[in-house]
This record gives sequence, structure tokens and C-alpha cells, in this order.
Amino acid sequence: MVAFPSVLNPALLSPNSTDITADRNQASWIASINGISGIVGFFILSPIFQSFGRKAVNITLNVVMFVGWITLATASNVTMLFIARAIQGLTVGGVFIAAVTLSEYSTPRRRGYFMTLKKISIGLGSLTCHTLALICTWRQIAGICIIPISLAILFILFWPESPSYLAMKGRFDECEKAFIWLNGNSLESKMELKELINAQTEQHELKKKTENLSQIKKFFRQLNNREMLKACFIVALVTLCIDACGRYFLLAYLTQILEEITGSNTVAMYGSIVSDLLLISALAVSCLVIRLFDRRTLLFGLGSVTIMLMFIISIAVFTKSNYGFLSTVTWLIPCLILLHSFIASVGIVPVAFTISSEVFPLEHRGLCSCISGVAFTIFYAATLKLTPLMIEHTGVSGTYTIYALIVTFCLAILFVILPETKDKTLQQIENEMKGKSDTNSRLLTN
Repeated sequence: MVAFPSVLNPALLSPNSTDITADRNQASWIASINGISGIVGFFILSPIFQSFGRKAVNITLNVVMFVGWITLATASNVTMLFIARAIQGLTVGGVFIAAVTLSEYSTPRRRGYFMTLKKISIGLGSLTCHTLALICTWRQIAGICIIPISLAILFILFWPESPSYLAMKGRFDECEKAFIWLNGNSLESKMELKELINAQTEQHELKKKTENLSQIKKFFRQLNNREMLKACFIVALVTLCIDACGRYFLLAYLTQILEEITGSNTVAMYGSIVSDLLLISALAVSCLVIRLFDRRTLLFGLGSVTIMLMFIISIAVFTKSNYGFLSTVTWLIPCLILLHSFIASVGIVPVAFTISSEVFPLEHRGLCSCISGVAFTIFYAATLKLTPLMIEHTGVSGTYTIYALIVTFCLAILFVILPETKDKTLQQIENEMKGKSDTNSRLLTN
């Protein structure tokens, strides 16, 4: 879904097209409208996530995506393309909901690389999209995309419900069965289960004291919760880092950026395929790296390298455009862009997504997902909408400079407020966000 504009937009803008055509403004709106409709989607999906469980919301996500791809494949005009992308946008909330779901279903030591494997699947989707574009029309690609969505719906039917969700609802017997099914019956698993049930038992006791409060007062009390606000702020910053470091604008517009720099459509198309292969390789490397190193070490270490490369690309493009410097070395700037994409995909992208699935308090997880999701969709839509306009008015050089400054700003704040989360249970992380500590948490960490 994210990479699809790189296939759809050139077809819409082509003067030789025998299918639907659009101008540049319409094409940029078609690319970005799913981010805008994603805001609406979060207000629908978050209550399902919190009230009906993780299975129900994940099935809903995939059914909506199924309808979106069918609408896209059968679209007869620009309006239908807008509608199809808007329907797909309702599922943008899946970025957070699927991540939080995965974090609840996996053990602390495996959570990091499971999240990275999830990112690899997105890279495979992008690679498939760009590769199929060499032999298929955008309609055929949309039809092919229905297949994995159908399989996902089938697989979800066989899931157990999330132990965290069951504990939050006070269904402790079911929670224990689901937890043992997922994590086994080791001493460490039993301690983690005990910690989860004890925390939620305590939370249920606290809820009894506020039973007489109206729903509006409960809602505003949630909004004033310090841990929830801190978690949302952290996730908003790491999300902005993901957008600004090139995660989405390179997937959608790398072909356009490379064509702007090299002047060759062929180089741009094959460059996008190489980028996808590097993305998958980077995420595969990050599976190992995220297991070996702390989250903060990776985020700030490789984040600094990413910022440096973005400034180097900006300077190189500026000097080539204005002074003809490096104009004979046509491969250098594309290689720098691909290297930047690789480093960002090893460091910032997987770590930021992992952190965004770890820091939400359980009792506020639905509302946190909604608030952070709205921020995500605004950043995502703004990135997809503004990137082609920034390239047009400030050039590739100016675009990279602006995004590099944004990443620098976010990492500077995160350096001060971000806790370390590696190999900690979700309950331990929640306790740390609240300023608590206990013996079980220390034992589990050791």
C-alpha cells in the first residue's frame, strides 16, 4: 500500500497512458489521502482494539484492506482512485495496532526481532510492488495484493486472544491458558504471567474506586495521566523520526528522486528495486543487531550516522546542481541515497517501531494507540503530500536538509526522555514509566 504510488503515479501522469490519467496535484492527493482517512480509521479501530480484543481488530483491518484493493483494481476514474486509497487509509492504524498486538503475543527477548521481521514483510511488499511494475499494470498489481490479505484473515481465525487483553478484562483463567499456549510453562514465563495478573488485579481495584464517575470524567482523567502523555509524546517523536529519515517518502518517491538526480527513468526504476533489496537486507541485519545492542545505542548511534548521510546527500546534490561538481560521477549520489536508506533501515526504523509498541500502559493502550495513531497519520499524510512539492520548490537538496533537521530535533529530545526497553517485559516498562520497581522485574531482567 505504501509503495503503490511509485507504480500508480507514473501511470497516471504518463501522456501515453490508455487508462486513467491525472495531473500532479491529483496524483499527490491520491498518494497521501490514505494518511488523512487514517485519522478517521483510528477513531474506529481503537475502540474495537480496546473493547473487543486483538483478534477482532486485526480481522477488521484486513477486511477493510481487502475492500480497498478490490475498489482500486476496478476503479474507472480519478474519483474512484481517491475512494479506494481513502478506504485503504482506514487501516493505516494497523501500523500501531499490529505492532502492539505483536508485542503482547511475544516474549521480551524475541519481541525486538519479531518486530523487525514485521518490517521485513513490508520491505518484501515494496519489492514485490516495484518488481511487478516491470511486467504488470497497476490494476493487475492491485488484484494480486488481494491474495495476502485473504490469507491473513484466514490465519487470524486460529489465534488465541491476547493474554494482556484478557487480563485487562479480568478474565484471568483464560489469560493463563493463552499465556502458557504462547510462552510455555517455564519459571520465567510463570513469573511474567504472575506479574501481569498482579498488576491488572491492582488496576481492577483502582477502577472500582472510580465506578461512579461519568464516562466523560473518566476520559479526561485518562487524558491527564502523566505516563500516558509521556508514552504518546515518545511515540510521536519516534514516528516523526521514521517519516523524516526516509522510511515512507523513499518508498513512494525514490523513483522520482533518482530520476531528478540522474535524468534517467531506467536508472530510477532499477534503483528502486535495488533499494528494496537493500531494505530487506538491512532489516535482516537489524534482526541480529537489535538482539545484541540496547535500543538507545542503536537509535542514537545509527541515527547520528543517518543524519550525517542526509546532510552529505544535500550538499552533494546542491553542488552538482549549481556548480556541476560530481556531474561526471553519476553513480555517487544514488549510491549515497541507497546507503542512507540502508543505515536508516538498520537503525532508526526498526528501533523506533519496536519502541512504539512497548511504551503504552496497558489500561490506556487503546487511547494511546488512537492519539499516537492520529499523530502518525498526520505526519504520514504530510510527508507523502509535501515531499513532491518540496522537491519541486527546494530541490532534492533542500528536501534532504529539512528532513535531516527534523530527525536531529527529534533525537535530541528523545536522548533526554527515552527509557531503555530491551529485554524487559511490557509490565516492567510500564512500571519504569510510572517510576516503580519491584523484585520480579529485576529477576526477569537478570
